[in-house]
Amino acid sequence: MNTLKIAITQFELRAEPSTAAFLAHVESLVSEAAAAGAAVVVLPELASTGLLASLDRTVTAATVADDYRNGLTRSTDAIVDGLVRMAREHDIVVVGGSHNRTADDGSLRNTAYIVFPDGRVQQQDKIHLTPPEHAMGTQGGGDLLVTTIGPFTVGLLICADIQFPELSRSLVERGVELIICPSLTWNRRGVHRVRLGCQARAMENQAYVVMSPLVGHSGLPADSPLYAIGRAFAACPVDRTFGRNNGILAEATGDKEEIVHVELDRELLLASRAKPETPGLKLRRTDLYPKLLADSGN
Repeated sequence: MNTLKIAITQFELRAEPSTAAFLAHVESLVSEAAAAGAAVVVLPELASTGLLASLDRTVTAATVADDYRNGLTRSTDAIVDGLVRMAREHDIVVVGGSHNRTADDGSLRNTAYIVFPDGRVQQQDKIHLTPPEHAMGTQGGGDLLVTTIGPFTVGLLICADIQFPELSRSLVERGVELIICPSLTWNRRGVHRVRLGCQARAMENQAYVVMSPLVGHSGLPADSPLYAIGRAFAACPVDRTFGRNNGILAEATGDKEEIVHVELDRELLLASRAKPETPGLKLRRTDLYPKLLADSGN
């Protein structure tokens, strides 16, 4: 089997009164994805942000950094346990989005999880952090995960990480054919940065890229609510093999919670790489790149 059915969630940010309520929300989408025949379901960056509503004080702009660090992190272990149970019971790979966690060294990390039906859990920390994440003391990761899902070699880039071509090229050099991008953006500029980044990485690497966003708001922080926006989609190379002039295979139809279903064909991707319409990976001037980097002083 050389195809992979993926359910990309456009996940609603809502006030979640408890970890159990949040997991029930997640499972409603996981079960729907599994029932539709998906082998993989993808959740967005900081998918558990709605759990700010479960804390024992009103979250404001003045408290939100502490609430992210000392509030949301309390639920992360229980969330991962819940994702493991869902993956097993629904026989589906759950790319569980990312969540704040406290690392062994005490630092705050933005960590994405991939959970398999056999109980395996793989994780990767976000590498390139936003100014608000730096301000609250989050620490960026230093490693890239490469894994296998179905017939595909898979990598993970969290939101802003998709904007840095060095990361995706490193993944592709390690055999990656599919990049999964959990995302959270709160203005149109952010939406376009991530969307255009995903499309560019798909084009330049002749790879599939799927992006899952958080959408909506929970009313928190109370004095400056976060409004999450974005459109779930799957991108592919822009060439004759795929026949998609804009490189979009599938995308959400509205701004509310929904699931985008797409079936990715590995043989089609390999055909694109073998006979590129544009220079593509096969016709790169790799002999020239070290000289250009040396000339730039890097």
